Amino acid sequence: MTNGQTTLTAADPFVGRTLDEKYSVEERLGAGGMGAVYRARHLSMDRPVAIKFLHQRLVEDEAARSRFHTEARAAVKLRHANAVSVTDFGQTAEGCVYIVMELLEGRTLREILSREAPIETARAMSLMLQTSAAVAAAHEAGIIHRDLKPSNILVTQSADQPAVVKVLDFGIATFTPDDDDEDMTTLSHTNSVIGTPRYMSPEQYNGQELTPAADVYSLGVILYEMLTGMVPFSGSTPAEIAQKHANDPPHSPRTVVAAIPEEVERIVLKALEKQPADRSANAADFRQELLETAERLGLEHHALKSAPDIEALRDAGVESPSGRLVVDISRLREKRALSSGSNEIKVLGAKPAEKTPPDDNKPAEPSSFLDKVKRILGLHD
Repeated sequence: MTNGQTTLTAADPFVGRTLDEKYSVEERLGAGGMGAVYRARHLSMDRPVAIKFLHQRLVEDEAARSRFHTEARAAVKLRHANAVSVTDFGQTAEGCVYIVMELLEGRTLREILSREAPIETARAMSLMLQTSAAVAAAHEAGIIHRDLKPSNILVTQSADQPAVVKVLDFGIATFTPDDDDEDMTTLSHTNSVIGTPRYMSPEQYNGQELTPAADVYSLGVILYEMLTGMVPFSGSTPAEIAQKHANDPPHSPRTVVAAIPEEVERIVLKALEKQPADRSANAADFRQELLETAERLGLEHHALKSAPDIEALRDAGVESPSGRLVVDISRLREKRALSSGSNEIKVLGAKPAEKTPPDDNKPAEPSSFLDKVKRILGLHD
């Protein structure tokens, strides 16, 4: 550790403290517009956790504090494989409020997009299916996120596991002023922070009462950015961006990246409708549309449940002289896309009202299309 780091740690008001006789704060991990995040340890469980301290100015009055506690209680109750778990919350003697979360390692979607955008359709759909599953669970619990954006989506990945999405800041997004690493905004007719300019729905800018459809709009902006490498609306000021969100039609994603399937483009543009009633009503409905489209197009994704049988594999491959079956994955995808438009999609379409996908919390299942193929061919150890 350098001298500069030592000085910073010594001057930090939280490092070395014990909160509520439960959490020993060990080091500062980073800071943003809403506060700072620290690595800490739950003393009785000897387990690492993350603690986020919110800036005092964000909860400076009694009404704001009360709202924070209400929102934090709701976030603690939210349990989903794709949502970062909030396990506790509290307040220091000086009045600084904080939340305790699971400690995760990974890259934010903002970091991924800054290096790799635009990303391939199947990958974008897989990430969005997981993201919208977490938001759907929140909507079912009565929580509207209000500030969905790439920097609030964490992607964790290990060498032998597919990418897993974790959505951050459920229940406290009302207090979040940072806007994905650019200028802050507190646009509102009620003097409360309501979101991030490039990802906010038109009704957020107008200070209207929000419904889950506001989150659907933000999900649409994020999916647009993943597919095209740019947000649908940008500008030099929040007011300019707001005007475009409220009045301008977005450019067709396919005019930016021609390889985007038309069905995927339709979902994106529907999510970006100006009126909430013209979008999917909530994240569960939005996710259902994504899921059905991914199945019709034969796109492998995190939620894929059905596997091809051995006859389908033989039909899509050739047998080598040594007796090995060599499968053409592209051909197999095409055949699945052609066949899934009938029976399988009818089954999926029979349950459009499901709020939370029932199988998202079963990570033990093969989690990718290629894993399923390997399992059938006996290629897994």
